[in-house]
Amino acid sequence: MALNATALANYFVDLAKKNNASITQFGLMKRVYITHGFCLAILNRSVINPRFDNVEAWKYGPVIPSVYHSFKHNQCNPITEKSVCVKEIKDGKYEFFAPELQDDEVKRIANFVWERYIKFDDKKIIALTHNSGTPWAYCYEEGMNKEIPDLLTKAYYSKLIKR
Repeated sequence: MALNATALANYFVDLAKKNNASITQFGLMKRVYITHGFCLAILNRSVINPRFDNVEAWKYGPVIPSVYHSFKHNQCNPITEKSVCVKEIKDGKYEFFAPELQDDEVKRIANFVWERYIKFDDKKIIALTHNSGTPWAYCYEEGMNKEIPDLLTKAYYSKLIKR
């Protein structure tokens, strides 16, 4: 299956369960975005599928709408279940499945992000993506959900790595 933001989000849900930790929608969305940024900088490729995913500058930081809509029913509560998708098999029959992250390089980066930001609560991880000079800060306009270009995200995370 092609790499996409929902598979990466489900991987973080699995990490939270494995580590007996709590993850909320804000924390999940920011970790997916941060992983996306590091993957652009380190692997020179995106972890989101442009057919379904993009990154937008919302009030509380970078958001990948597909991840938001997949998990918004949790509101501010801890997420305990992975997102499920449906696909048609044949003859009008459907199959439900949870997208799974298969890419070992992306898993390594996601694990790094998990470990680095494991102690960050929602306020702290939101603040991290709101600092001046972040891609969000350059793109955010109140009342708009403007796209954050991958080139901007890649440049920002490449600069972080060089520090």
